[in-house]
Amino acid sequence: MQLSSHNKISVIIPTYNRVDLIEETLDSVLGQTYTNWECIIVDDGSLDNISKVLIPYLEDSRFKFYNRPSEKKKGANSCRNYGFEMSSGEFIKWFDSDDIMLPDFLQKQFTYLDQNRSLDFCICLSETFIEGTDTAYVNKANRNPSHDPISAYLFKNHFFLTAAPLWRKEFLKKNNLLFDEELSNSDESDFHFRAIILRPKYYYSDDILYKVRRGNSSITQNKENFLPTLYSKVRFFKKVELEIKKMEIKDKNLIYNYLLSRQLNLFYEIQKINNRGIVACYRDFSQLFFLLKESDISVFGKIKILVGFFLVSFFGKGYQLIYFKVNYRELIEN
Repeated sequence: MQLSSHNKISVIIPTYNRVDLIEETLDSVLGQTYTNWECIIVDDGSLDNISKVLIPYLEDSRFKFYNRPSEKKKGANSCRNYGFEMSSGEFIKWFDSDDIMLPDFLQKQFTYLDQNRSLDFCICLSETFIEGTDTAYVNKANRNPSHDPISAYLFKNHFFLTAAPLWRKEFLKKNNLLFDEELSNSDESDFHFRAIILRPKYYYSDDILYKVRRGNSSITQNKENFLPTLYSKVRFFKKVELEIKKMEIKDKNLIYNYLLSRQLNLFYEIQKINNRGIVACYRDFSQLFFLLKESDISVFGKIKILVGFFLVSFFGKGYQLIYFKVNYRELIEN
């Protein structure tokens, strides 16, 4: 079927030292039954001569290759945002340079949005495979939550991975929705959270349309980046708190409980690695006191957490006092 140019899908792929994996990814793009696409590859300063590997792909004019501009911050998020700047499609598909599209990935998602013009995006499921093993599993999710999608996204299994949605570019542009270049972790969660709070119209299908590779090295899996990863999570949860403060939402107290639980855990993990004094702890985690005040846990529970905070700050002990589990997850439905 011949498709008009205005239905083009822009596939945006950031890459860094993926020369041994990216060919399989790009072959899966080439194998799409939907052919009206462009594939924008943005390199983040690779040291593995990726440009040579891409030569045969660039003979197809649908493939475009860019280096991240030197003035932009290093990282996949900067590459994604630059790829968005360079894109010409009406639909956006974020994709990773080590994952694999099934042949009808783009066709099925485009068809759904084309037949449902009021939707801002649609989402699919994926399958994770562990490289070098026979292990594979479906990334199940609570596709149809019974509560508000905001709280459902945060802690009721209503999650989706970076490549799962196909977005209308108009929706992203209208809302200035791009990736936070300061985040090295939780960037996907942050992007999707900021989309969900806009109250968009979307559909979450049960189609399994792409494969997620695990077992290869990645920036977030690298032990050297563990502390920056924790601080990135702290930044994300602070952003969530600021947005929730502005909202009238039924599950507000539950969300505050969830944020308090996550931030306390991050506080402890950071203290284990980098034991800091009370001033630094308060500076980085002052929002804990707001969350503690707003949470609906008992007065005794709040006192226990305060004592634990000071014990962990001064002595690196007392985690059992600040630990509490928020158990509000809904069953996964598929």
